[in-house]
Amino acid sequence: MFNLYCYYNDLLLKHYQSHSELTTDKKSKESIQGHAVEEDKEDAVKPKEKKKKKRKEVEDSQAEVEASRRRAFDDSLVLGVYIHRTDRLKTDLLVSHPMVKVHVVDEITGQYVKKEDSHRRVSSFYEQENVEHILPIITQPFDFKKNKSTVPEWEEQVIFNERFGYFLHDSEECPQVILFFEILDFISMEEARANVSADQHERGFRKIAWAFLKLVGTNGVLNIDSKLRLQLYSPPSRVKKVLQTVEVFQWWSKFPRNRYASTLYVTVKGLKLPEHVDPSIRSMMALQQERGSTSYSELHTELNQKTSTQLLERKSEAIKWSRVPGQVCRIPNKPMLSFRGGQMGCFTLRFSYDGRALAAACADRDAFPIVVYEIPSGKVLASFNGHLSIVYDLCWTRDDRCLLSASSDGTVRVWNIERLQGLAQKVLPHPSFVYCARYHPHAQSLVVTGGYDGLLRVWNLDVKDVNGQLLQEFEGHKSFINVLCFDNEGTRMFSADNTGMIIVWTTKIEDQSTHHWKIEKEIKESDLNGIPINSLEVHPNGRRLLIHAKDSVLRVMDLRIFAVKKYIGATNYRERINSTFTPCGSFIFSGSEDGLAYVWNAETGDQVAVYSELCYPVALRSVAFHPHEHMVAFCAFAQNQPIHLYLYDRKGKIRGLLQRGDVIHVLYKDNDSWWFGYLASGQKGYFPAAYVADETFFVHTEGFDEELSRAIEMQPGPSEQIRHGLDRSTPTKVM
Repeated sequence: MFNLYCYYNDLLLKHYQSHSELTTDKKSKESIQGHAVEEDKEDAVKPKEKKKKKRKEVEDSQAEVEASRRRAFDDSLVLGVYIHRTDRLKTDLLVSHPMVKVHVVDEITGQYVKKEDSHRRVSSFYEQENVEHILPIITQPFDFKKNKSTVPEWEEQVIFNERFGYFLHDSEECPQVILFFEILDFISMEEARANVSADQHERGFRKIAWAFLKLVGTNGVLNIDSKLRLQLYSPPSRVKKVLQTVEVFQWWSKFPRNRYASTLYVTVKGLKLPEHVDPSIRSMMALQQERGSTSYSELHTELNQKTSTQLLERKSEAIKWSRVPGQVCRIPNKPMLSFRGGQMGCFTLRFSYDGRALAAACADRDAFPIVVYEIPSGKVLASFNGHLSIVYDLCWTRDDRCLLSASSDGTVRVWNIERLQGLAQKVLPHPSFVYCARYHPHAQSLVVTGGYDGLLRVWNLDVKDVNGQLLQEFEGHKSFINVLCFDNEGTRMFSADNTGMIIVWTTKIEDQSTHHWKIEKEIKESDLNGIPINSLEVHPNGRRLLIHAKDSVLRVMDLRIFAVKKYIGATNYRERINSTFTPCGSFIFSGSEDGLAYVWNAETGDQVAVYSELCYPVALRSVAFHPHEHMVAFCAFAQNQPIHLYLYDRKGKIRGLLQRGDVIHVLYKDNDSWWFGYLASGQKGYFPAAYVADETFFVHTEGFDEELSRAIEMQPGPSEQIRHGLDRSTPTKVM
């Protein structure tokens, strides 16, 4: 099929090279211009009478729009069109591998846009110099059968190697550009032979739908740099094609637009080309040289070898982590990196077992990608697209080769990290929302999932079927299952639901085909009755269980006697927030609905640190601690909220910590645990009341730099209250 796709692209290129001198007679040009004018008249309805003052204001605003529209763009940027996906297409048994053809057309002439320089290769590496116009480009086909989906998701970047500003009418000589998108499919050879009346380059395609996008709108707004949703239209029926014209432009300008029941998602932006592009077996852009020819399977073999080699080279670079195995974790106190967390933020985070990657379940307005960052460089290794709703949970295999994701779109997907493939390796279908998924620690072909229907499901991934094999379903919970986890040995599994019940399961795996699951105990704490449980985690020593519930109380349960220790400070009544042990088990980190991160000493229960500089305006959703480094990651689920990484620095401190000799003016005592005051520098914030004696503040000398990494910074109160407090504040000194 790939060879057929390549054949049609080559055929398309030859056809346009032979017709490079495109001309239009005066009559047809006037007709086209007439349609453009009529459309402008329809879009801009003007009143018959206007006052002079109002007319002047309109002219001024138009001048401002024109000025913003003609803003300068870097000449090194070229036109990039990212084809995301469509909504579900109409059911048609003849459509099985659709693709998108992108046309760049001049609205005035109705022809393909002329190049600024005819010697420049824009669409193909092998364009000849006599090609003066920008040729269309077709994406790779999306195979419904192979991907087990009837919703096309190309997620492909199409690059036109022409100056980006040229398409945005940044000078009078520039064209007025319209992008046209045709959704096509291959037709059988029998149909192609029967359709001998069609042009040679069109004979092999079935036209499904089309859409258009003006890069510069009628109001001067640039339709770039954000994901756009375009209405699709059905091609007109029984239309005779006019020679030396762009057919889709004729549909747009001369025929009624009949809406097709679907939309197309695209993003247009300026791209900076890489300094060097390696040759490929099949050239995918104008700057990439084609090297030889091969079959589709050979192409994939080369691609897989290349990505695997890159990954091996990355892993072969030894990284010396600062935390020695067995060493107690330090509380990270220095901002290290900030990542883009998606247009709507990030829901959950997970470090790989080797610590070389961080997976982030991000959210854009119309997509929910899983982005994998390299640690410690922060480079993006991969972005996996396919989920249609929020991704609630992530889980790595012990060898870090695969990543599991559970989503409320009703699927659990398996992503191949080793090959960095963009499409899911397995898709496990569920009848409802899925909130949690875990690999078995010692049988990584087994996956356990839980969700809205209250059932636990065990899946076998070691089968050829892309949907895996459902082995068992377990009942036990009366409400939807929010979370599950295993102990390190994989002999016990813990699951918790929305009513506060925790079930302990005994798991026995003898081989890949023989495994037993049974309920060992149902844990029903009286103060957890009816309270949803957000997260569970087994302590590294395997003897304690961290329970995070929606009552603003963290609990650690001793699994031998089922005694509970409580940790107070973080706020959580509404959102799904997680907490975690550090790898050494000495500290507990948790998110909170006030946008802060809290840290407790796991042994004593004392709150030892608060991250108040994260500046999240909403709940801090997820916390992940690095397995081999004094490093922690935070994220929030809200518009344009970044992912923050903090690292421990022995010379640094969290801004706002008390130092010996600091003079603090106490404004008020918020409660018995925390007081509010300000330093001589003007910095305000809470500080632990436990370190206070009379009117002088004594900070514990033991573990000062370790524990007090800590003090909460800056919860400013009303300005009037603070001003009033300044008059009656008592200056005291930290000893």
